[in-house]
Amino acid sequence: MSFEVQRAALEHDAKIWDATHDVLAAAAVTAGGLDVSTNTTSVVADMVGYNSSYTELQDFVVTLVKGGSTATNKMATTLRDVKKQYESDDEAARAAIGALWAPVE
Repeated sequence: MSFEVQRAALEHDAKIWDATHDVLAAAAVTAGGLDVSTNTTSVVADMVGYNSSYTELQDFVVTLVKGGSTATNKMATTLRDVKKQYESDDEAARAAIGALWAPVE
């Protein structure tokens, strides 16, 4: 696999992680807005603890989804950092070799 193909693959994968981050971030916002109240269930549901259990579960799910969003964003950033490091190392090697060797015409 050529160097250019490897760099393109890193960027392609980073975009996939970015898209996953975007979906998870939107899901966290949506899940956070799915509130339940006594008006939407019933007084009995509230009395037996359904509403508070729902809120605890909702908070747990929102926390998990936000964590996934953060992790996928870090993965995209890491892939781009690796790509930059490859490019930097390649340029440094090219400069080092160029300083030591010149083609003879």
